[in-house]
Amino acid sequence: MNLKRMTSLALAAALILAAGGCSGASSGQAGGQGGARDSGLAGPGGDGSPAENQAISVNTTLPTVEDLSLTTDYIGTVKAAESVNIYPKSSGTVTAVYFEAGQQVDAGDLLFTVDSTDAELALERAKVTYDQTLRNIDVEESGSGNALTILNYESAIETARQSYERARDNLDLASDDDFDMSEFRKVRKRWKDATKAYDRAQTDETWSELLEAEDDYYELLDDYTDYQDYVTSFENAYTDYEEALEKYEIYKSQQVGENTGSYELQRQAAELTYQSALKAVEDTRVYAPIGGVVETKNITLHENASTQSSAYTISNKDVMSIEFNVSADGVSTLNIGDTVTVTKGSGSYEATVVEIDSKANSVGLFPVTANLVDDSPLLSGVSAKVTAATQSAEDALVIPVDTITYDADGSPYVLVYEDGKAVQIHVTLGITTRSYAQVTEGLTSDSLVITTWHPDLADGAAVSLKSGV
Repeated sequence: MNLKRMTSLALAAALILAAGGCSGASSGQAGGQGGARDSGLAGPGGDGSPAENQAISVNTTLPTVEDLSLTTDYIGTVKAAESVNIYPKSSGTVTAVYFEAGQQVDAGDLLFTVDSTDAELALERAKVTYDQTLRNIDVEESGSGNALTILNYESAIETARQSYERARDNLDLASDDDFDMSEFRKVRKRWKDATKAYDRAQTDETWSELLEAEDDYYELLDDYTDYQDYVTSFENAYTDYEEALEKYEIYKSQQVGENTGSYELQRQAAELTYQSALKAVEDTRVYAPIGGVVETKNITLHENASTQSSAYTISNKDVMSIEFNVSADGVSTLNIGDTVTVTKGSGSYEATVVEIDSKANSVGLFPVTANLVDDSPLLSGVSAKVTAATQSAEDALVIPVDTITYDADGSPYVLVYEDGKAVQIHVTLGITTRSYAQVTEGLTSDSLVITTWHPDLADGAAVSLKSGV
């Protein structure tokens, strides 16, 4: 290449560089802070030196108020919300089977039976023992076991009753005689008064009255004495009769008090034995506790059924649930009634948390159960992703995460536009997602947060808003 051609090429290159510099001075555009951004650099001046104190053109955004949540994904297992393993309560040979796996059953349906021969014999023996115990107690309580003692009491009562009736009749006869009790009382009073009058004044007149009153009194005294004997005999006979009755009642109450507890224990023991035998017979017939689908059947006709092995598993698939395990930190953010999202393939379904175990399982996680809200095609036993909100904030003030910068101390801050300058404001953050962050302190809904990135953009830098921003 000759020297003339080299000189021409150099001159062309210089012209191209000069043209590019002029174009940069006229654009003045800046990009966002988080990615490929407009530089916003000022071009060289007419003399070839950089322009000084030229404002950086920036974009801004206002914080928005939104509901923000932070979610965590888990793997869960779908199952019927209500599922029961059925164990026979009585071991023995299976004598009948009524349902197979896959069939629908209703609550109360008879599933299978176990040989009840021995149980029915035991029931008959318990019934005989129970009936005999009741008869023995009836005999004891009626007093037949103390017949001689009772006969003596009854004989004493009868003797006292007869004596009482005779004394009553004699008194009635005495009352019907000529003896007048009221007349006797008058004469006795006149005699006592005459005695007192004579004692006060011993005169012939008082002495005469005393003798006359005394004659009348002693004349009636014998009749009164006879009458009083009848009264006394009646009163004594009546007292003897009442005492005989009372002694008999005391004896009976003592007998009942001493033996009632023993009788009741005997009755209860016999009844418990009978009821236990009756239940043993009932336990040879096994019924469905819930309605649903027979998931598994583990018994066979004519083979032995064990109380230690599940015979049937029945699931009510009207409501399906999903069970997943959560860490201690995660379980503290979940509550009964929270909604989670269940995803399987391209399908997504909502579920409501209905149970949160308070005890960790063998791997240190806490089982959580959620019922699927709507009908879903998910089958028992399949695995699915469960998405749960582990943190949430309602009506949160949020900004894009790529507007946030961290200083040397790790404190977050943003640049906001204020009166033609970029102002650095430290902020306090709450929930942060991939796209947005909650600001709890530092900004208001009117803050103009700068979204443009520029190498010279810093606290106090002159800035201007782009047209239309």
